[in-house]
Amino acid sequence: MNARTWIGRGLGIALGVMAGSVGAQSLMSQWSPESPGIAFGVAAGLLRKGGTDTPLKDITVGALLSARNGAGIHQVAFGAATEAWALPGSRSVLVGIESAVINEEPTNTYAKIANNAVFKNRADGAADPGEPRNANSIAYWVTAQPGTGFERGLSFSGGSMRAAGGNAAAIDLSDLSDEEIATVDLIRIRKDVSLRYDVHTRTLVLHDTRR
Repeated sequence: MNARTWIGRGLGIALGVMAGSVGAQSLMSQWSPESPGIAFGVAAGLLRKGGTDTPLKDITVGALLSARNGAGIHQVAFGAATEAWALPGSRSVLVGIESAVINEEPTNTYAKIANNAVFKNRADGAADPGEPRNANSIAYWVTAQPGTGFERGLSFSGGSMRAAGGNAAAIDLSDLSDEEIATVDLIRIRKDVSLRYDVHTRTLVLHDTRR
Protein backbone atom coordinates (compact mmCIF):
# COMPACT_ATOMS: atom_id res chain seq x y z
CA MET A 1 0.00 0.00 0.00
CA ASN A 2 1.56 3.33 -1.06
CA ALA A 3 1.86 6.49 1.04
CA ARG A 4 -1.04 8.27 -0.66
CA THR A 5 -3.37 5.37 0.04
CA TRP A 6 -2.34 5.44 3.70
CA ILE A 7 -2.99 9.17 3.91
CA GLY A 8 -6.37 8.83 2.22
CA ARG A 9 -7.40 6.09 4.64
CA GLY A 10 -5.65 7.52 7.64
CA LEU A 11 -8.33 10.04 8.58
CA GLY A 12 -11.00 7.39 8.85
CA ILE A 13 -8.62 5.09 10.72
CA ALA A 14 -7.65 7.81 13.19
CA LEU A 15 -11.24 8.78 13.92
CA GLY A 16 -12.23 5.14 14.22
CA VAL A 17 -9.58 4.76 16.88
CA MET A 18 -10.90 7.83 18.68
CA ALA A 19 -14.39 6.36 18.64
CA GLY A 20 -13.25 3.48 20.82
CA SER A 21 -11.28 0.96 18.77
CA VAL A 22 -8.77 -1.29 20.49
CA GLY A 23 -5.41 0.39 21.02
CA ALA A 24 -6.65 3.96 21.46
CA GLN A 25 -4.34 6.21 23.45
CA SER A 26 -6.00 9.56 23.77
CA LEU A 27 -7.34 12.37 25.91
CA MET A 28 -10.98 12.64 24.88
CA SER A 29 -14.06 14.69 25.71
CA GLN A 30 -17.38 13.25 24.58
CA TRP A 31 -20.92 14.43 25.24
CA SER A 32 -24.28 14.43 23.47
CA PRO A 33 -26.01 17.83 23.63
CA GLU A 34 -29.80 17.71 23.87
CA SER A 35 -30.67 21.42 24.20
CA PRO A 36 -31.26 23.88 21.30
CA GLY A 37 -28.54 26.25 20.18
CA ILE A 38 -24.83 25.96 19.47
CA ALA A 39 -22.90 23.04 20.92
CA PHE A 40 -19.10 23.25 21.13
CA GLY A 41 -17.00 20.17 21.69
CA VAL A 42 -13.96 22.36 22.27
CA ALA A 43 -14.03 26.17 22.20
CA ALA A 44 -11.21 28.63 22.79
CA GLY A 45 -11.52 32.40 22.85
CA LEU A 46 -8.20 34.27 22.85
CA LEU A 47 -8.25 38.10 23.02
CA ARG A 48 -4.89 39.89 23.03
CA LYS A 49 -4.97 43.20 24.94
CA GLY A 50 -1.25 43.97 25.11
CA GLY A 51 2.12 43.21 23.58
CA THR A 52 4.99 44.61 21.55
CA ASP A 53 4.65 48.17 20.30
CA THR A 54 6.16 47.25 16.90
CA PRO A 55 3.49 45.98 14.46
CA LEU A 56 3.47 42.32 13.40
CA LYS A 57 5.86 41.14 16.12
CA ASP A 58 3.41 39.20 18.31
CA ILE A 59 1.38 36.18 17.21
CA THR A 60 -1.99 35.23 18.70
CA VAL A 61 -2.98 31.61 18.01
CA GLY A 62 -6.41 30.29 18.93
CA ALA A 63 -5.27 26.67 18.90
CA LEU A 64 -2.11 24.78 18.06
CA LEU A 65 -2.28 21.05 17.37
CA SER A 66 0.96 19.23 16.59
CA ALA A 67 1.54 15.53 15.94
CA ARG A 68 5.15 14.39 15.59
CA ASN A 69 6.70 11.01 14.78
CA GLY A 70 10.14 10.41 16.24
CA ALA A 71 13.16 8.84 14.56
CA GLY A 72 12.51 5.26 13.50
CA ILE A 73 8.73 5.73 13.57
CA HIS A 74 7.54 5.31 9.98
CA GLN A 75 3.81 5.82 10.41
CA VAL A 76 1.10 8.41 9.64
CA ALA A 77 0.77 11.69 11.57
CA PHE A 78 -2.24 14.02 11.44
CA GLY A 79 -1.90 17.49 12.93
CA ALA A 80 -5.70 17.63 13.16
CA ALA A 81 -8.52 15.41 11.91
CA THR A 82 -12.06 16.79 11.75
CA GLU A 83 -15.32 15.29 10.54
CA ALA A 84 -18.87 16.61 10.34
CA TRP A 85 -21.40 13.75 10.23
CA ALA A 86 -25.05 13.44 9.33
CA LEU A 87 -26.06 10.20 11.05
CA PRO A 88 -28.94 8.13 9.59
CA GLY A 89 -32.13 10.16 9.93
CA SER A 90 -30.34 13.54 10.02
CA ARG A 91 -30.65 16.14 7.26
CA SER A 92 -27.90 18.65 8.02
CA VAL A 93 -25.52 21.11 6.40
CA LEU A 94 -22.08 19.56 6.84
CA VAL A 95 -18.89 21.61 7.01
CA GLY A 96 -15.71 19.71 7.82
CA ILE A 97 -13.74 22.88 8.55
CA GLU A 98 -14.76 26.53 8.54
CA SER A 99 -11.76 28.81 8.38
CA ALA A 100 -12.86 32.43 8.63
CA VAL A 101 -11.04 35.76 8.76
CA ILE A 102 -13.00 38.63 10.31
CA ASN A 103 -11.84 42.20 9.74
CA GLU A 104 -13.77 45.02 11.42
CA GLU A 105 -11.10 47.68 10.81
CA PRO A 106 -11.49 49.48 7.44
CA THR A 107 -7.89 50.79 7.50
CA ASN A 108 -6.38 47.32 7.99
CA THR A 109 -4.64 46.67 4.68
CA TYR A 110 -2.59 43.69 5.86
CA ALA A 111 -3.26 40.31 4.25
CA LYS A 112 -6.38 38.39 5.25
CA ILE A 113 -5.81 34.69 4.60
CA ALA A 114 -8.51 32.09 5.25
CA ASN A 115 -6.26 29.09 4.53
CA ASN A 116 -2.48 28.93 4.56
CA ALA A 117 -1.01 25.62 3.39
CA VAL A 118 2.58 25.56 4.65
CA PHE A 119 5.28 22.98 3.95
CA LYS A 120 8.33 22.92 6.24
CA ASN A 121 11.58 20.98 6.02
CA ARG A 122 12.85 22.12 9.44
CA ALA A 123 11.70 23.62 12.71
CA ASP A 124 11.06 27.37 12.78
CA GLY A 125 14.37 29.20 13.18
CA ALA A 126 16.52 26.20 12.26
CA ALA A 127 19.13 26.33 9.51
CA ASP A 128 18.06 25.66 5.91
CA PRO A 129 19.12 22.06 5.09
CA GLY A 130 19.75 23.12 1.49
CA GLU A 131 17.15 20.84 -0.10
CA PRO A 132 13.35 21.17 -0.31
CA ARG A 133 12.56 17.65 0.99
CA ASN A 134 9.12 18.01 -0.56
CA ALA A 135 8.92 14.89 -2.74
CA ASN A 136 5.29 13.72 -3.10
CA SER A 137 3.96 16.79 -1.29
CA ILE A 138 0.43 18.08 -1.95
CA ALA A 139 -0.97 21.43 -0.79
CA TYR A 140 -4.63 20.44 -1.24
CA TRP A 141 -5.78 16.93 -2.09
CA VAL A 142 -9.39 16.03 -2.85
CA THR A 143 -10.24 12.44 -1.82
CA ALA A 144 -13.33 10.35 -1.19
CA GLN A 145 -14.35 6.84 -0.24
CA PRO A 146 -14.99 4.38 -3.09
CA GLY A 147 -18.45 4.83 -4.57
CA THR A 148 -18.79 8.53 -3.71
CA GLY A 149 -17.06 11.85 -4.39
CA PHE A 150 -17.55 15.58 -4.73
CA GLU A 151 -19.75 17.15 -7.38
CA ARG A 152 -17.41 20.15 -7.65
CA GLY A 153 -13.75 20.42 -6.81
CA LEU A 154 -13.76 24.20 -6.30
CA SER A 155 -16.89 26.33 -6.17
CA PHE A 156 -17.50 30.05 -5.65
CA SER A 157 -20.81 31.17 -4.19
CA GLY A 158 -22.56 34.37 -5.22
CA GLY A 159 -20.72 37.48 -4.06
CA SER A 160 -17.66 35.51 -2.89
CA MET A 161 -15.22 37.15 -5.33
CA ARG A 162 -14.74 40.86 -4.74
CA ALA A 163 -11.64 43.04 -4.70
CA ALA A 164 -11.30 46.46 -3.10
CA GLY A 165 -8.98 47.98 -5.69
CA GLY A 166 -9.37 45.96 -8.88
CA ASN A 167 -10.37 42.57 -10.22
CA ALA A 168 -10.57 39.55 -7.95
CA ALA A 169 -8.51 36.50 -8.96
CA ALA A 170 -9.63 32.87 -8.75
CA ILE A 171 -5.99 31.76 -9.20
CA ASP A 172 -3.15 34.25 -8.71
CA LEU A 173 0.42 33.49 -9.78
CA SER A 174 1.50 37.13 -10.03
CA ASP A 175 3.93 36.85 -7.10
CA LEU A 176 5.95 34.24 -9.01
CA SER A 177 8.81 35.28 -11.27
CA ASP A 178 8.80 34.46 -14.97
CA GLU A 179 11.42 31.79 -14.31
CA GLU A 180 9.22 30.14 -11.68
CA ILE A 181 6.08 30.31 -13.79
CA ALA A 182 7.96 28.71 -16.69
CA THR A 183 8.44 25.55 -14.59
CA VAL A 184 4.80 25.24 -13.48
CA ASP A 185 2.16 23.05 -15.11
CA LEU A 186 -0.92 25.22 -14.56
CA ILE A 187 -3.15 22.22 -15.21
CA ARG A 188 -1.73 18.71 -15.55
CA ILE A 189 -4.18 16.79 -17.68
CA ARG A 190 -2.03 13.67 -18.03
CA LYS A 191 1.50 12.90 -16.88
CA ASP A 192 2.72 14.05 -20.27
CA VAL A 193 0.07 16.64 -21.18
CA SER A 194 -0.30 19.96 -19.38
CA LEU A 195 -1.37 23.58 -19.78
CA ARG A 196 1.48 26.03 -19.35
CA TYR A 197 2.12 29.76 -19.59
CA ASP A 198 4.65 30.87 -22.21
CA VAL A 199 6.46 33.80 -20.60
CA HIS A 200 7.82 34.99 -23.96
CA THR A 201 4.54 35.15 -25.89
CA ARG A 202 2.44 35.69 -22.71
CA THR A 203 -0.02 33.04 -23.87
CA LEU A 204 -1.33 29.73 -22.57
CA VAL A 205 -0.05 26.71 -24.49
CA LEU A 206 -0.82 22.99 -24.42
CA HIS A 207 2.42 21.18 -23.63
CA ASP A 208 2.61 17.59 -24.86
CA THR A 209 5.72 15.50 -24.15
CA ARG A 210 4.51 12.20 -25.52
CA ARG A 211 7.19 10.37 -27.50
